[in-house]
Amino acid sequence: MDKLVRKIEIPLAKKIIEKAGLYIVQKKDLDRLAEVAADAYHDYPLHNWFTNGKYDKKASKLIMQISLKTMTEDAVIYADSEEMNGFAVWLPFGFTGSKTLPFLFSGGLSLILHSGLGIIGRLLTYETYAMNLKKEFTDNYDWYLYNLSIKKEAQGKGIATKLLKPMLTFCDNEKMVAYLETNKASNVSLYNHYGFELKKEEIIPKTPVTHYAMVREPISTK
Repeated sequence: MDKLVRKIEIPLAKKIIEKAGLYIVQKKDLDRLAEVAADAYHDYPLHNWFTNGKYDKKASKLIMQISLKTMTEDAVIYADSEEMNGFAVWLPFGFTGSKTLPFLFSGGLSLILHSGLGIIGRLLTYETYAMNLKKEFTDNYDWYLYNLSIKKEAQGKGIATKLLKPMLTFCDNEKMVAYLETNKASNVSLYNHYGFELKKEEIIPKTPVTHYAMVREPISTK
């Protein structure tokens, strides 16, 4: 990732998040976030495919722990509060996917020991597919909503809006596209509400999982 993006864009986005009263996540918080995500991913189609067709909370937690650890320098990661009822992860323009060695050194070997070597192939298959699709729609010039997770007991309380609104306003001010993907049909209408438009719906090749690619064009602030 471009050093100027790390030096300028990420700190600028974090200032917006802090100004909105949200909590910028620290490294010490990553395990708690992974627990929130693993719970939110209960019976999520993509994670079920990663683990041979059934929900495996430990594997989902490991995947998120590893992903978050590899992204701490490149991402804007924040929660609704220090209680962490929900959190969001945004990656700035230029992101093209996780790097293999950092992934392995951040806990990838533990994931292999738990789930078998095949899970790495499935993760790579998905990421290659997803990143190619992102490039198709945005040419990687986007703010990428990598993850939005909310505790089950905290859902329906406006936390998604609290987490999304400041960054979407930031994207509007910066005239930047926002991009996300989901693998659950019920999420499409949720993101429609925030201005995301469904660009592609298809079964990921060689999987039973449906992929929904969504783009939000910046809204004029004039």
